Amino acid sequence: MATTSIADKLAKLEKKIAKREKTIADETKELDKDKAEYNKLYIMFLSDKYKLSGKDLFSAIEREHEQLEKLRDGGMSDSDIDSLTDSAPADKDKAILYEDSPRTLFDED
Repeated sequence: MATTSIADKLAKLEKKIAKREKTIADETKELDKDKAEYNKLYIMFLSDKYKLSGKDLFSAIEREHEQLEKLRDGGMSDSDIDSLTDSAPADKDKAILYEDSPRTLFDED
């Protein structure tokens, strides 16, 4: 009698596990769709904010990434790189840009 009880419990758990696995798969699919939509909207937001077309936005991001990689290859840490922009004047119109400056300033109108 004990084996029948255990077999019944195993069968119920197998059904419960299968149901949860399906739920997780469905939720994962929905999550992936939501993330894709989020990323698309974020790119549209950046494009609008910086007044750049998709291709121009991609080029700007690519240039910034290349500059970051050069600084990292030169031995700078991310916190060192971040400190370069932390000390920049708040008024960009009066900012003096030095030749070794790793950042590009965009108009945020």
